[in-house]
Formats: sequence, structure tokens, C-alpha cells
Amino acid sequence: MPQSAKGGDPKYDLGKIGARVDRVNVSGLLRTHNDYVMRAADNLFKATNFQDMMLEAMATKGYLHELGIFKDVSVHIDISRGPDATPQGYEVTFKGNEYTRIMGSAGTEIGQNEGSLRTELTIPNILGRGESISLQGSYSSTRANDLQLKFWKPFYHTRFRENRPEMSFSVFRQTDRYDISSFQTTNLGYLVDFSAHTMLGLDLTHSLQYENSIRDLGLLNKSVPFAIREHCGPKLASLLRYSLIYDNRDGSVFPTRGILLKSVNEYCGLGGNIAYTSSTAHGEVNVPLFAGLVAQFCGRVGVMKETKKTTMLPINNMFYCGGPLTLRGFKYGGAGPVIDGTPIGAQTFWCTGAHLWTPLPFAGVFKGLASHFRMHFFYNMGNSNSFSTDNMRSAYGMGIAVKLAERARIELNYCVPVRRQSTDKVLNGFQFGIGYEFV
Repeated sequence: MPQSAKGGDPKYDLGKIGARVDRVNVSGLLRTHNDYVMRAADNLFKATNFQDMMLEAMATKGYLHELGIFKDVSVHIDISRGPDATPQGYEVTFKGNEYTRIMGSAGTEIGQNEGSLRTELTIPNILGRGESISLQGSYSSTRANDLQLKFWKPFYHTRFRENRPEMSFSVFRQTDRYDISSFQTTNLGYLVDFSAHTMLGLDLTHSLQYENSIRDLGLLNKSVPFAIREHCGPKLASLLRYSLIYDNRDGSVFPTRGILLKSVNEYCGLGGNIAYTSSTAHGEVNVPLFAGLVAQFCGRVGVMKETKKTTMLPINNMFYCGGPLTLRGFKYGGAGPVIDGTPIGAQTFWCTGAHLWTPLPFAGVFKGLASHFRMHFFYNMGNSNSFSTDNMRSAYGMGIAVKLAERARIELNYCVPVRRQSTDKVLNGFQFGIGYEFV
């Protein structure tokens, strides 16, 4: 924008140029109903100057992308013409390119301490209001494999669009391997999910789910303790799950400030022969210091209890403490109760972590590349089946982390266990971890 010769202030202040929107056009609608995009331009008609009009036009463009119908959207602003044109009137046109009738994708997906190959086939906008059907499959050589058929319906075009309500129905088959305990589970069932945001002072994300599934537990080898064998066979689970998330961090992988709070609560026993209640909570606080240093404090806690209908708590829903995502310096599930040398999970656990994050030395030399790397010094504490600090486990160390596409990170740490139990499986030295939620 042109600058004045002396003061350096903008020559033109777009906020002082009067403007109003007389007409909004959305072109490129082939399979989409008009009422699905009508609310997109509500705020455009409220603009009173050129600057507000441009900002609202870009916000509307982003909103049209979120509707899940367009591959790309362009914006054109022109002077309003015709008998109904006003002196300061403009006409805004959004040109969209709808998705094809069938889309496919293949790639990698990052889980908690595992990576997997993922393929997806999607039919978007099947009913003309953002609905989609997708067939998803993923394969991992280490732990989880799943196949899912999902129908998704957004309600962004309603008067509750600020709350971003969504509903989905899924039929799934999922296999989880627990190599450390020598068993695997195969779940076959369906899931109904409703999620929305509330913004009464805080931006909270809510999710309410109902799951009904057959859970079949099988053994990976013959030398498995009876405490695990007695869980074998198919069982029917019927449960409600509610999750709540508050996140105001400035980044999900290497945040420099902000708080993350997350809780997941389950009640199983609405039917079938599995009954329990389970609650987990995760918290993270980030505090910027100086020279790029960031102090981070994390904590996680989980509790699983019996109900009046409980005959046996399912071992595959127990908590496994230990590993690069919870308690560094210990193997996955290696900081908990064992029977005949085999971890069996815990009904309760807690773990905390204190980190000092720092940029890499000579980060200024590598510039953009260095933003994907961080060093950290950490101290972890935790315990299973006890909320006291007696007999707790702890470890400290340092490592380097690499950011993966703003969603996950890889850690390579050198760990030194400090406090441990005789039955724990420790890892004194280098430990590799990959995931999206660490302690």
C-alpha cells in the first residue's frame, strides 16, 4: 500500500471508505441446495466500510470451505450495477469448484506411539447439504488396524452454525494388539457421535457418543497367565462416552503459551455383559520465559471403577502406565502391576511431566528448518494403583523433538530412571516416541 513520504502512515485508510454490499452471488453449485450456503454471507451485509467488507469476504470464503462442498473458492468484488444499486454499493461473487462425486486418498497416519498406512474412499455432498459417506481403512504392523464405514452430517447452515454441530454414524471393525500382555482384541460394532462447540466465555468442544460393540479377546501365545486367559472370548459392550476439550494454545505441537484441558468419561453397562465406569483427564500449561525458552507442565490421571453390574473389569480397558508418551524411561506398560512377569494394566494411574523447551543451537543459521526442531529437558513422575508418592516411579533426561505437519511429533530422548519397582520394565538410555499427546 502506498506510504506517505514523511510520516510513514498508510495514504489510504480503507476503514474510512464507505461501502455496503448490495448483492452476494455464489456460483458453481451443481449438487448443493441453495439453502446450505445462504447463511454464509450474513455478516457481509453488515459491512459499512471497504475494510470490513474485505475481511468479511475472506471470512465467508473460509466458511464456504468448511461446508465440505468446494475444492476451492475464489472471491470477486465489483461495483454494484443495475436499478437497485446504491452509491457505495458493491457486488461480491464467490466462485466455487465442487468436489467430484468420488474421492480417494492414501497416506500415513500418526497414532499414539505408532504409525499406520491409511486409505480412504469418500462420496462427498451426497444429499446436497454437506453430507458424506466414507470408507476408511488403516494398517499398522505394531498395534492397531481398523476398517470403518462412516456417514457424516454437518449442521453448519443452521442458526447454530457458530456452535459447529456435527453428527456421524459409523460401523467399524478394529483390532488392537497388546504385545506386552500377549493378547489382542477385535471390536465389531457401531458408533453414534454428536459434537458441538460452546462459547459462553470459553470455547469448549463437546462430544457425546454411544457405542455398541462385540469385543473379542484372543491370546497371542500359549504362555499367558490365567489372569489374562479368563478374559478371553466375545463380550457385548454398550456404553456412553462424553469428552470435553478446552484448548487456547498457540500451537498443538510446540506451543509457547496457553492451556490444554481434556477429559473423557465412559459409562459401560447399558446392556451386554461388560460394566464399568472410566474417567481420564489430561492437562498442559505452557509458560514463555526468555530467549525462546518455554516451561511446560503436563499431567494425566485415570480412574476405572466397578458398577453394580460388574462381574469382571475388562483388561483391555485398564490403564498401561509407562512409555515415551506417559512415563519416559520405562517401556510401554512397564510401570504397573504384573502377574508372572506379564503386565495386566491398572485401575488407576497418574503421571506428571515438567519440561524446559529450547530452540536448537545455531537455530538462526538454519532459519525455517530449525522451526521444526526443539530440544527439551524433562522430569517425569507417575504411579499405578496408588495416588500417593510412595513407591512412585520417576525419570529424567533430555532429547530432541521433530514436528510432523502441525499434528504430531517425534521424540528421541536419553532417559535415566531414578525411582522404580523390582517388577518394572525400564529403559535406561535412548528411547524413541511418536504421537500427538505427550506428558
